[in-house]
Amino acid sequence: MAVETQTIAPERTQVARRSRTAHAGALRVIRVIWLREVLTYTRDRPRIISSLMMPIVLLLIFGEGLGSSVGALAPGVSYREFVFPGVVAMTVLTGSVFSGMSIIWDKEFGFLREILVSPVSRSAIGFGKLFGGATNAMMQGLVMFLFAPIVGVSIGIVTIVELIAVLIVMSLTLTAVGIALGSRLKSVESFQMVSQLTIMPSMFLSGIFFPINNVPAWMEVLVKVNPVTYAVSPVRRIALSDALPANAPERAQQVVGVDLFGHTLTNLECLAILAVFGVLMLLFAIGSFRRAE
Repeated sequence: MAVETQTIAPERTQVARRSRTAHAGALRVIRVIWLREVLTYTRDRPRIISSLMMPIVLLLIFGEGLGSSVGALAPGVSYREFVFPGVVAMTVLTGSVFSGMSIIWDKEFGFLREILVSPVSRSAIGFGKLFGGATNAMMQGLVMFLFAPIVGVSIGIVTIVELIAVLIVMSLTLTAVGIALGSRLKSVESFQMVSQLTIMPSMFLSGIFFPINNVPAWMEVLVKVNPVTYAVSPVRRIALSDALPANAPERAQQVVGVDLFGHTLTNLECLAILAVFGVLMLLFAIGSFRRAE
């Protein structure tokens, strides 16, 4: 009996040691792939400039062009102030989904094939891609806040911290969508077409450019099933918190909020819906990544 106990103890120690080693190895893989994604993005200046030019152009065109015609959407909310948080959310949306294109490039240049044949967890590779793409999308969204004074939106430090929390959930959720697309598609051309078909309806049916409280019934259904809707509303409500206090008129609250079954959702409720969708997309993305050739 004493001999058996002495034999089992070393085996348990070896199993625990292998488990810790595998855990540490997975974390290193996640860190390396995350760092590679971030460095690839930050060192590509044309990519950074082009990813910010379109939101800035849209902000100027919609904010200044339509703003002078539309005027105030509600007491305390001008159209320029309304569209600015939407453009920030749009920047994170496009940056997150398009991050999946890196998987296509890695397939074509052989990098993905090399790491898939190595003895590392494919889930760790997927998480590394997820965190890297979400970090890049977050940076794009945060840079857009530098233009807040131009459109007359006052954003304080506390507001920035709250917005970062919302953008983290949003970027992780939508990057999972990009990873799922990138792991299933085999060419850059097909990814561009499918991602555009994903981004454009999500962008226009989420309240980025116009309020969603007075749309036709058939469009309202599409708006409510669109997960981006539940990201745009908290971003807009937090960004306009100084201009739109809690006791603002009901019409103003409806402009920035989302009604579901007769109830105006709070920021936490919107984020909860977004987080549930994000978990589902993450599971789907990791599953797709494991089946990637």
